[in-house]
Amino acid sequence: MRPIDLNTWQRLAPMALLFLIINGGAKFVRENLYAFAGAGAGFAFLDRLGMREFLLGGLIALLVAVLIAAIYHRRFRFRIEGDAIRLRRGIIENKDLRIRFARIQNVGLSQPIYFRPFGLVRFTLETPGAESTEVALPGISRELALALRDHIARAGGGAIAEASDEDVTAEEAVEDVGRETGDTAVLHRPGSLRLFTHGLVSNQVWLIAGVGAWLIGTLRERFEQWIDSIGVSLVAQRLIELGWVAALAGVLSLVLLLFGLSGVLSLIRFHGFVLRDLGDRFLAVGGLLDKREQNIRREKLTGLTLYQTALGRLIGQWYLVGKQATSKEVEVDRSGQNFLIPGLRKDNFDIVARLMEGFSVPDEMRPISRRFRTLFWSRISAVALVLAGLAFWQLPDQRLAVAGALGLLLLVLWLIHRSWRCWGWQVADGVCWIQQGLFGLRRDAFELSQVQQASVVRTPYFRRHGLASVRLVLPQGQVTVPFIALDDAVDLANRAIHAAETSLAHRV
Repeated sequence: MRPIDLNTWQRLAPMALLFLIINGGAKFVRENLYAFAGAGAGFAFLDRLGMREFLLGGLIALLVAVLIAAIYHRRFRFRIEGDAIRLRRGIIENKDLRIRFARIQNVGLSQPIYFRPFGLVRFTLETPGAESTEVALPGISRELALALRDHIARAGGGAIAEASDEDVTAEEAVEDVGRETGDTAVLHRPGSLRLFTHGLVSNQVWLIAGVGAWLIGTLRERFEQWIDSIGVSLVAQRLIELGWVAALAGVLSLVLLLFGLSGVLSLIRFHGFVLRDLGDRFLAVGGLLDKREQNIRREKLTGLTLYQTALGRLIGQWYLVGKQATSKEVEVDRSGQNFLIPGLRKDNFDIVARLMEGFSVPDEMRPISRRFRTLFWSRISAVALVLAGLAFWQLPDQRLAVAGALGLLLLVLWLIHRSWRCWGWQVADGVCWIQQGLFGLRRDAFELSQVQQASVVRTPYFRRHGLASVRLVLPQGQVTVPFIALDDAVDLANRAIHAAETSLAHRV
């Protein structure tokens, strides 16, 4: 393959103009969907338009989209300048962005199914502190994308850069690494069943249910007309006549449909998922309709989080997210851009030590104080009992409802107990683990040397009982260890500060 001169200005592929128009239109609809379809007002407005007005408005919108995309496509250019990549783009105003390779923490390649016939990919770069993808090349040739990735890998001392032959592609280099190291290069390769199960246990099923309920509520009249036209209403009426058994069967069928759809979507998203260790960085590849490739530098990983949903606890399945520096104060974005590893079980936990040296999932966690449960129990119960007493006295006709509310109080108290049982923490070999949850579990792990700020919080209640909470600010967000003994809280904060001050290097 002929080498590509990355030091000259490069442009997007001509076919990328079509994708800019389509993606721009889809983004506009997605961002304005709630305003357009709220309460069905947008659809009611469209019903009043004639065909001529509708076509004229659509033609004007299409011309505007083409003009904007053409200007953006013409002004978009990029090149390599020494140890950095420079990008120029803009529509009304030109923006000039220059990013050094040393700051890049994640390189991504995405090839949707409609890109494949044209040999195009979407190339992205992420840097610490950015809330979103900082560099996105929305339509370049795969050869150019691989050349960029290899150049960045060489600048960062990557494993792929060790190949001396300029004509060797990045894919061939990855295969060479796999052949040389054998199975040791493959950290995780879940089968199709594991990927399907990931969709079942992930929380995206509730997102699907929410979107479906919103669509049905917004387009209720149209759904009713469609149901009547195909005769489904007669079937539904017949099922209602059959009684609660049919209703239960209908609800069960709907639940199975939602979980099955979630599993299929997960299988499509992670199809053929493989995680490889390439020395100083990790490579994750997967996807059916949109084949994604993520490169993350080992030194840019600032922590790990293990997630297990409620259903995942029943079947013993987890998934892992690699954490990186972010400008968000509390939590890393849980979008699909995260370095997510699906389909884990306990016998796969050795991947934690291979991702970050010195990390090991603890067998036991230190519990937080029972005062956590006592405090919330007493406060909520006191308020609930006072309100129930007033209602029982002033509303004698509603005593049955008051009794039901007291039953609900017992449920709330049990949930508080569940939350207390899930909280835990542990520090071993300079690595801190924090566990929390309710029905599912979440375990955050990070090196104490990554702590940027540590504070010990004491309320009047904490002072009376010798307790404190520790808040730790990390590159990936903020974590808290609540309701622990004061000596333990001070010791944890001091160890974190000492580890950060004496650390020879940081992962940011």
